[in-house]
Amino acid sequence: METLLQDMRFGIRMLLKKPAFTLIAFLTLALGIGANTAIFTVVNGVLLRPLPYPGSERLMEAGRTFAGSDEVNALSEPKFVFLKDNSQSFEALTSTQALPSAYLSDESQTEYVRGLIVTADFFQVLGVSPAQGRGFSKKEDSAAGERVVILSDGLWRRRFGSDAGIIGKSILLNDKPNVVVGIMPPGFEYAGPRDVFVPMRANPASTNEGHNWTVIGRLKQGVSAEQARSELNLLFENFRAAFPKQVQRNETFGARNWRLNMTSSVRELLWILLGAVGLVLLIACANVANLQLTRAATRQKEIAIRMAMGGGNWRLIRQLLTEGMMLATLGGLGGVLLSIWGLDAMRKLVPEGMIPRADEISLDWRVLAFSLAVSLLSGIAFGLAPAWHMLRVDVNGALKEGASKTGSGFVRGRLRNALVVVEVALALTLTVGAGLLLRTFANLRSIEPGFEAQNLLSFDISPRRANYETAAKINDLYLRGLERLRGLPGVEAVALTNKLPLESQFNFPYRLAGQTEFAGAVQYRLITPDYFNVMRMALRQGRQFDDKDTVGAEPVAIVNETFALRNFAETGPVGQQLCVGCERFGDPAMRRVVGVVNDTKQRSLGEASPATVFIPLRQASEEARDIARQSSFVMRTSGDPLALSAAIRNEMRQLDPGLPVRNLRSMDELISRSIAPQRFNLSLLSLFSGLGLLLAAVGIYGVMAYSVSQRTHEIGLRMALGAQARDVLKLVVKQGLVLSLIGVVIGLIASVALTRLMKNLLFGVSATDPVTLISVAVLLTGVALLACYVPARRAMKVDPLVALRYE
Repeated sequence: METLLQDMRFGIRMLLKKPAFTLIAFLTLALGIGANTAIFTVVNGVLLRPLPYPGSERLMEAGRTFAGSDEVNALSEPKFVFLKDNSQSFEALTSTQALPSAYLSDESQTEYVRGLIVTADFFQVLGVSPAQGRGFSKKEDSAAGERVVILSDGLWRRRFGSDAGIIGKSILLNDKPNVVVGIMPPGFEYAGPRDVFVPMRANPASTNEGHNWTVIGRLKQGVSAEQARSELNLLFENFRAAFPKQVQRNETFGARNWRLNMTSSVRELLWILLGAVGLVLLIACANVANLQLTRAATRQKEIAIRMAMGGGNWRLIRQLLTEGMMLATLGGLGGVLLSIWGLDAMRKLVPEGMIPRADEISLDWRVLAFSLAVSLLSGIAFGLAPAWHMLRVDVNGALKEGASKTGSGFVRGRLRNALVVVEVALALTLTVGAGLLLRTFANLRSIEPGFEAQNLLSFDISPRRANYETAAKINDLYLRGLERLRGLPGVEAVALTNKLPLESQFNFPYRLAGQTEFAGAVQYRLITPDYFNVMRMALRQGRQFDDKDTVGAEPVAIVNETFALRNFAETGPVGQQLCVGCERFGDPAMRRVVGVVNDTKQRSLGEASPATVFIPLRQASEEARDIARQSSFVMRTSGDPLALSAAIRNEMRQLDPGLPVRNLRSMDELISRSIAPQRFNLSLLSLFSGLGLLLAAVGIYGVMAYSVSQRTHEIGLRMALGAQARDVLKLVVKQGLVLSLIGVVIGLIASVALTRLMKNLLFGVSATDPVTLISVAVLLTGVALLACYVPARRAMKVDPLVALRYE
């Protein structure tokens, strides 16, 4: 212990003796370790940390899966009921759905809240009970049950002032009285924060084929996931025999660890980012190792003296490793501090909803242990090579005058060169990844969404109040709203739709005339006549809707090009008949197609446009009123659309003070939000590749500067014998360029192999895109030439007389 303390005291003196070296090494390591710590914190919080429920390792997501995929998807109501009634592998099964457009109202205000519909076993499955009151009963979970609600702790404190007497009282949720029966514990969340929980009220006799029931189950003690999957496969065959028309090809029941299924969409991305920062750390270690080798050259005489006085090899290795560990630990502490700042910045960059469990990302013991391990391994990585070469010093030669530039210099020079090659190769691999993401982002930005977003504004309302209980009253509200908004200065046209482009899809089954079975699913859009003009969509065939397309007139529809090509490629769409939803889903009318419009992107710019059918809003049936209740106004303006925000809110307040405006934004913002994940990926990988490029350039510069200082005598001799400045420039640049080109070749080979892991993150570009590979190779070669030029300029200015007296 005393010897270790002695080594540490000596190491501190050596680090303080060379403050410039210590500072540069500290900053290099802090950047590398900080980036790794920040990304690992995200990986830990999202992928590794157990879910915040008791026994969370036994929580499985059950649902339907398809051949060739390990993902588990939502079930329909009949499938959930069948699974719940027949499965023996689970203690309990629960199903959940988001409660759309939920709002609380009273005499003074209306507030939109985040609601969740759950079955009565929800709390048993998660192993969490309300902190006050109780959960839902089986009776309340039935269609005949009393309307009840459970509040989150946050909503209870914010809206009801922490009043414990709220239990047993009735509140208005979506204009219907619900009795408060419980309050959840502080901090409780389910797939994000929730404000209210209401019973699912499942129907055992339901034939609803919509697959929107997310099912979570808790495995029984002693039952493995594989056993549960085997049972589910058998149960699906029973379901297929009982309900053959509700089964798709290659479909079966499956189950997967809930945490794994929840994070499947970002798992690949996060591991790629962790690998990228790992490459940055390797470049940083190579840089520090080069710094250590440079410093070792000045310590040869010191090491030789210690060896001559009887210092053993292990004693010297321990001293040098102690110094490396101290430097790495210092860099690790700086890295942890940088990671805290980096996490705050990253949280602002992460698009909303992109990363599940984002609220659980924080420093914990796993992150600190990771940082410590990375720091210690880094210290070993850049400390061993210099230690090994220091021990190969020629004691007799090193003790002579001027020996600091002899001995193992040739071997050390080869190692320095090898480290530069590694840095260049790693930096190129990182930059190729960033280049591919840049091409992806540019490709997405160049895609036409199918409408003109400039000077377009939208906002949402959900008229679910008691005085809008019929489709006619809802339509009247919308028409009055359109009239008010048209009168605002700067508004050119206004329209309304139940779903905007680049938002989540809303599918309905459809059937063509003469068919008895559904032909597939289609996007269902209710619109007002000016919608296509406001969006500036192109009419390809037929006519648009007009004010005559109302209830009592012939039922009509307009389809997009994708729908027309899929169903009427040979006959032509105009004049054909179809129904959307039909008898089962609330729009039984057989409609005549009167027009065809261009396609628009729906879920994202990178996905093909879905088949879409447009219906006149004023022909919406009573059965379709729930769809019409949640709608978006869209406005074409002559100037900045957001400048009208205050005026819009005022007009809607006068129309109905109890009808809040939500999601008021420009359509440019909607497009930007649709490619936000790609922007986030590009931002992070560009940051890491830029850091790698900088460190690689510093490494090349360091090697060339050291080489020039070592060859000063040689350069002076060459110039004394007639060499010109340009000859010296070529000599130095050639050495650096050769190292860089070797690194570029190795990096290109590594990139071709590694970037294939990114193929799911790319759009419109191959993982081995030659344009990107060549461009990055040229860029890195240019950076290397620039890094070589500064030492070369210094070499050109060497005075031959001074150089010949250098040693």
